[in-house]
Amino acid sequence: MKTIITLFVTLCSMVSFGQAENDSDILIDKIQQDDTYRAGETIKVNAVIQGDLVIAGGKLIVNDSINGDLTAAGGELFLNSYIADDVRIAVGRATIDSEIGDDLVVFGGEVILTENAIIHGNLICFAGNIEINGEVLGKLDIKGADVLIDGTIRETSKIIGEDITIGSNAKFYKEVEYWNSDGEIDFKNTLVNTQAQFNEDLKEDSTQLSLTTFGTNSLSSWVKYILSAFLGILVFHAFFKHAFSTAVQGLENKWIKSFGVGLVYLIGIPLLIIVALLMIIGIPLGLFVTAIFIFSLLFGHFIAAILLAYYLKYKKDKNWGFWSITLIALGFALLMRLLITIPYVGIAVSVVILSITYGALTLKVIHAKKQRVIN
Repeated sequence: MKTIITLFVTLCSMVSFGQAENDSDILIDKIQQDDTYRAGETIKVNAVIQGDLVIAGGKLIVNDSINGDLTAAGGELFLNSYIADDVRIAVGRATIDSEIGDDLVVFGGEVILTENAIIHGNLICFAGNIEINGEVLGKLDIKGADVLIDGTIRETSKIIGEDITIGSNAKFYKEVEYWNSDGEIDFKNTLVNTQAQFNEDLKEDSTQLSLTTFGTNSLSSWVKYILSAFLGILVFHAFFKHAFSTAVQGLENKWIKSFGVGLVYLIGIPLLIIVALLMIIGIPLGLFVTAIFIFSLLFGHFIAAILLAYYLKYKKDKNWGFWSITLIALGFALLMRLLITIPYVGIAVSVVILSITYGALTLKVIHAKKQRVIN
């Protein structure tokens, strides 16, 4: 597990270093009236964010309140002010010294909740070292190597750790289910009218940490997906940067048209493949088109993520560089990975996103060919 955490921290450092070449330090010192997106080596938030905040970088510091969600990825995060809604972070090291109005989902190397931390929703944490000194009003679901709990947990708890330590200030008000590599633990006086149960079946989760919240089956597959997504997006972005940047121009006026063209692609190509394979002379063409189609489906979410990042840049009129867009696209790819885990609705939305993506790119190619004919 510690090896996996090391890989994760290395990835965060690599991404942070790369995108920092363009953006360097960012200071938000004026009230933001809408959703805010930033990527830089160091990002410091010293003003109120009225909407959601999405940030990525080497060092992230939030010193003022956010009235929406917080999504953060990078090397190190210091959260020092009130967050009204959900917090989802993936960092090497996170220090939470604030009040969070809803759920907190953390993936990282080291996670610390100080005595001032109050989580009004559930706390879901997957990390190497986990230290909880504050109060969690919802459910607790944590998995880590070294786990220290010295705070208050109001709802049920599920704790998996190689080494679990229960501090003298800890209080559990609902049932606790746990697994520890050394066997059962003495909770002493920390259980308030409840009980703690050692569950040997949770041992499997200690090596195959469940991350179904993120659309994967294990911690190792989650890390592999992040790495493969980053590399895939990096390659596509490097080779087709101009195509993506021009495809999003005027896209808001072509949503339906792009969706229609993309849907024709997703439905029409399989029909064309079937027809080609039924004809002996068309078998080579059918096999070739099949390979191209499967490739487009396998990497469709990466391509769609880059297009979404460029659309966000175009819509918000931001001066984002290559690495910033790559990192934002990685965030979109992970969100879409999560999306497909939602039965029916998630798959339907994914089809719509892919249809619009391939439709927009197809229209861009058609327009380019028309321009060449005219010229």
